[in-house]
Amino acid sequence: MEAIPTSVCLTTYAGEAGDFIATPLQEFVSEVEAGQTSVKVGRVFRLDEIVEAHRLMEENRAEGKLVVLTE
Repeated sequence: MEAIPTSVCLTTYAGEAGDFIATPLQEFVSEVEAGQTSVKVGRVFRLDEIVEAHRLMEENRAEGKLVVLTE
């Protein structure tokens, strides 16, 4: 534990795989489509820019969700 930097937050999940199926993903998607919920996109990367995307996350500079395009 002492090797973990102080700026890093750890989380755990104690549920079962079946709990993920019960997650209301479609409800969230519907809210986004209806404009009831918004998602702030920080930056869009191509797959060959994945190193830079990771760097932004690790430095806590994403300023929104990072999107990586695979095509």
